[in-house]
Amino acid sequence: MRFPNYIVASSSSGSKNVAMKSAREDEPCKKKPAIDLVSAVEQFHKLSCSDLSQLMRDSENGPIRYAKSNGSLFEIYMESLARNLPVHLISKLLLFKRDEQHLKYLLSGVRLFHGLHDIAYSHSKLRQLLFEDSSSSECVLDLIFFITVFLSNFKQKLNPPSNNEVLYHSTLLASTLYLFKACISSQWHDITRVILVHPKVDVFTGVAFPSVGVVINFLQVKLSAQHTDTYNADEVYSFCLHCEASLQFIHSLCQQKLFRECVVKNKDLRKEGGVLWLVQDVMKLPQCKDSHLMVLVSRLKSKILSIMLQLCEVESISFLDLAASTTEGLDLAKSTISEVLELLNIMFCGGVNGVSAYNPRGILQLNAMRLVEIVSDDSNFRSYIVSNFTEVLTRVFLVPHGEFLSTSGQTSYPFAHQKTSLLVKIVANLTCFVPDLCKEEKDLFLNKFFQCLQKERSNLPDGVAHGGGAKRAAANLSSLLIHAGSLTISRYLNKDDVKLLRLFVMQLEELISRQESNIHQVKEVHNRSIPQRSTPDGCKRNEGSGALRGVDESERDATNIETIGSYLSNMQLKNRRNDVEEVPEEETFRSLQLKKRKRNIMNDVQISMIENALRDDPNMQRRAASVQLWADKLSLHGSEITSSQLKNWLNNRKAKVARAAAKNTPVGVGVGVGLSGGGSVADHVSDSPGSPADEPSSYEPDHTQQKDVLRSCFRLQNGQHVVLFDGKGEEIGKGIIHLAKGIWFETNLQKSGLCVVDVTYLKVDENTHLPHPCDATGNSYAEAQMTFGRKRILWDSSKLLFIHHLHN
Repeated sequence: MRFPNYIVASSSSGSKNVAMKSAREDEPCKKKPAIDLVSAVEQFHKLSCSDLSQLMRDSENGPIRYAKSNGSLFEIYMESLARNLPVHLISKLLLFKRDEQHLKYLLSGVRLFHGLHDIAYSHSKLRQLLFEDSSSSECVLDLIFFITVFLSNFKQKLNPPSNNEVLYHSTLLASTLYLFKACISSQWHDITRVILVHPKVDVFTGVAFPSVGVVINFLQVKLSAQHTDTYNADEVYSFCLHCEASLQFIHSLCQQKLFRECVVKNKDLRKEGGVLWLVQDVMKLPQCKDSHLMVLVSRLKSKILSIMLQLCEVESISFLDLAASTTEGLDLAKSTISEVLELLNIMFCGGVNGVSAYNPRGILQLNAMRLVEIVSDDSNFRSYIVSNFTEVLTRVFLVPHGEFLSTSGQTSYPFAHQKTSLLVKIVANLTCFVPDLCKEEKDLFLNKFFQCLQKERSNLPDGVAHGGGAKRAAANLSSLLIHAGSLTISRYLNKDDVKLLRLFVMQLEELISRQESNIHQVKEVHNRSIPQRSTPDGCKRNEGSGALRGVDESERDATNIETIGSYLSNMQLKNRRNDVEEVPEEETFRSLQLKKRKRNIMNDVQISMIENALRDDPNMQRRAASVQLWADKLSLHGSEITSSQLKNWLNNRKAKVARAAAKNTPVGVGVGVGLSGGGSVADHVSDSPGSPADEPSSYEPDHTQQKDVLRSCFRLQNGQHVVLFDGKGEEIGKGIIHLAKGIWFETNLQKSGLCVVDVTYLKVDENTHLPHPCDATGNSYAEAQMTFGRKRILWDSSKLLFIHHLHN
């Protein structure tokens, strides 16, 4: 058992006592005269909060007298119990027991402590002790840290734990972590601040991930036995909920910028690979035959991927660079990424069973694709992604053209836009070549992709061969390129991503043409070398003409498959070729390959907000305090924006205005005019950090839509009565806004432009497909009713009409 040195101190008699160190000189927790804490824990943890509160009222500030199960009586002051319970539980931890009874007792004590905090608001003395006494608060924090350390080492036990041990362990971990919320605040930023100022913060961050990992390992064992007679579905379901509660706590902490920076900088955690091991263990959880349990497992995987994405967003230090700084760390990171790639392989190419089991329309697939997009843009892992993910991408582009068009053209679903944009970004990242960093990677992805096309052509279900599969992939990529252009308008993609995709398509078409030319030359040589013979009907034929006839028929089949249903795609492809700049290819993309591709840092809502602010404060970039203030405000309505990023954006915007004024060219009108001449160039300025805005955009903003988005962002409130409209402007029903802002089942409502609505009146059938299905609501109004007992669904904020009620 590995406890920090400051936890245990040996007395002269050899017994172990707790040494509570504090920033103050006096002792924070002094022991009181002996009281029967064991009896209090065993008896009181069973009581509800109302029963505990009634006991205190009945005692009238005196001792509480209570009967044990054997009929004997004991008495105790509730304030004395609250003051001494943390120290008492820590002393039990120092016994180093790991049996079922010991875990059960610790859990009983933690549950009792939760109960005491719940009733403290109704009893002034208890409230003063638990929430205002600093020494008591320090003891509680020590208790949380110590239990987390204790549970993180549980995997060192040699004998396999019993079912009850596993359940007690998982419940104890979740209950202990959520003591932070009971003792400190319900706000995560307050909890984070307290944790970060604690002198042993590195101890906590170092054991928090391994402690959850122990629980995940238990869950792996449970799920692996789901096809045996000993499997208990209800027990595993409860255990899975405990796992989710603990992982959700870590996830919520990592949403705080300072905490995730602390995690990334923790040397012990990096050395032991605690985060990567946890990600790998969660991703290895097997599929479940029970659909409800599979949803829980999918949520676990989605949360752990979200945690890793959050750590990759740390700007002060690169999580991926640290992971790849040692050979062991690089190998661990690659094996972890391989689990994510396998998940996407099942989702994209696993057939009906694999796809339905993982619910590919959910956030899990998007998080997996986001992670692959990030690592594919990292020089430490780009070649690994090429080697291990190109075959999957090849299969994605080898589906029939009509089927592929049906998934790139789902314009009404934000999920489809995000999925398509991530696919484009991955291809763009793998195509991008920077000679100074990776000379050996030139055309690596292109050649690997073409190689996989040749390998997969014999596996196509329609028998397309000898180049037909490559033509199909090229046609699908060309359609994707056309669709990607439209996604730049809605800011799902930037122009650099589209340019790199265009480069890849052009290079692939050149390889395909070269191969066809070689095949044609081989066929001509073959025809000239084979002697002719006369047939009974007087015609001359070549020897071996049957084989060549098979080739010709196959090519005709390939041509038919390529042309059916792709007229529009081919016409636009010709237009695209005509629009290619009349310069050599190397010159066209040299600057693009040598610089970091620009990334959008703000959505439309954030840009509109900053434009409004610039109306009153046009020189905001000169004042660091103002820039920091607005960076914090903007981060609440989309992706996180640092003050340096915002200042860069403001400088680029100002430079663009100056250039436009010098050239006497009109600038686009935006929301919140703050410039002389009535113009704003927010939509013409690249919002990527550190990149000059030298490329004017053709995007013309829809001002009405922007105002609608802003109205929804600022005026939506919980409890408002609204009318729901569909994409055609037809009324669907009426409802009440349940949640207008915040996070709902991993959906950022402000960022996605959604809100949660309880539908009270519905004009369409209950089995109608929801516009924004998710794991929580299901796919229809009826499924949402079954889950929540009411039709609680996600709805576009811009497709709501407020119903104003007058109150006297």
